Amino acid sequence: MSKKAAGVAAVRGTRDLWPKELAAQQHVVSIMQATCSRYGFAPIQTPMLESTDLYTRSLGTTSDIVSKEMYTFPDNSQNSLTLRPEGTAGVVRSMLSNGLQYAGPHKVLYSGSMFRYERPQKGRYREFQQFGVEYIGSNGPHVDLDVLALASDVVRNLGLDLHLHVNTLGHASRQIYRQTLTSFLDPIKNDLSQDSQQRFARGSVLRILDSKDTRDQVLLQEAPRLLDSLTNKARARFDVVQNGLAALGIASTLDHGLVRGLDYYSHTVFEFIDTKSGLACLAGGCYDNLVESLGGPATSCIGWAAGVERLTALCTLTPPQPMQIAMVPVGNVTIPAMQLAASLRAAGHTVHWIDFPQLKKQMKLADQYGCSHAILVGEDELKEESVTVKALTQRAQERVPAANVVAYFNAILRSI
Repeated sequence: MSKKAAGVAAVRGTRDLWPKELAAQQHVVSIMQATCSRYGFAPIQTPMLESTDLYTRSLGTTSDIVSKEMYTFPDNSQNSLTLRPEGTAGVVRSMLSNGLQYAGPHKVLYSGSMFRYERPQKGRYREFQQFGVEYIGSNGPHVDLDVLALASDVVRNLGLDLHLHVNTLGHASRQIYRQTLTSFLDPIKNDLSQDSQQRFARGSVLRILDSKDTRDQVLLQEAPRLLDSLTNKARARFDVVQNGLAALGIASTLDHGLVRGLDYYSHTVFEFIDTKSGLACLAGGCYDNLVESLGGPATSCIGWAAGVERLTALCTLTPPQPMQIAMVPVGNVTIPAMQLAASLRAAGHTVHWIDFPQLKKQMKLADQYGCSHAILVGEDELKEESVTVKALTQRAQERVPAANVVAYFNAILRSI
């Protein structure tokens, strides 16, 4: 059994990914990227480090992220910087910084590390991988539908059993409802859970609707519904979304408690919920005020994001395994064996160089590396200008002319 070295543990809430785990995670991301590309979304990369002001302006000072979860610190010039806790604000900032606000619409996707100071638990880390898309310059409910259809396709292509919950926050309607909900909660605020009492004190009353505490859920049964505060225009927009989902065959549930946790959301909001755990695995919505709040023109947008770790834990699809070949020199044949390995690699094959004194050790390593075949090159083979190819899974072997080895493995690859 291996022993952990003392004093060099990973930082709490972070983790290392070795090849098998990383391959599973990259497979999930590749499926998501391929699906998004079919909808016309292109990759973008933004810095992990941003000005703290970006997040206080975009996420809202009363949001859980800004108030207690961000990794914020001053640089040597005393500028306040933050490791990005989410992707949307950085994408919008990038668009404005590069003068692209009038060149839209923009359809982009991103993936990478995000950072939040949360209590580490299974499937939740302080450094986590997020995949997301943003449609900047959307123009109404039919774009909402297209982005929802994309999310539904991603879920289906990953083979996941998730159910779509939707709601609408309206636009001006949201402020009207905030006042109505505050009036309802004020007489019973001391009966709420501690978290909800803190949210009420900060003015984050909409977030109380999302509470999973049983006390809050009982008290909220009689709460006014946001849907009843909608303007006629906002209600008509949401009707288009709901009717469109039904027409596209995408099952959904109207969830009056779904509000999302960030101040920039408006109109359609949604979450794809794991039916077993009840946890949201992919979520997003419209945000019509964010670009303007960061100094740009009024711009309608919609996007969603998903935690890659959570999706990977749920996904049962197996990453494709390339054929692995072990090159096993036996005796003083190093250069000819290396030349053969180079020819195979040039043809696109994966070849492990395994050079140990004992053949038994070499074959054990070939098995450890997951090789399906081993090529043995010895002095006898060299004299005959041939090699011995061992099919490790079938426990069979045959002699193959050295000049035909590349064609031999090309034929195997085509048959897989």
